[in-house]
Amino acid sequence: MAQLLEAFMIAQVKNKNGKPLYGIDIMGANWKFVIMEGKDYCISKAYECTNAEDLLQIIAILRKFKEILLTKLMID
Repeated sequence: MAQLLEAFMIAQVKNKNGKPLYGIDIMGANWKFVIMEGKDYCISKAYECTNAEDLLQIIAILRKFKEILLTKLMID
């Protein structure tokens, strides 16, 4: 997680666009979704990809990330 947050801080300095950053921390079967805006960040609960219900949630979140990327982040 620390490496992801460090990468976010570096990206903020390099990008200088003020847009939120989205990422995923994966450790084994556990997935956590992370959003960082400014110096504030939020970490989701852990989703276990070997659990069918959690896997459906992971897929839904990834689809939402795709939508956000295509509609909000790619616009200058």
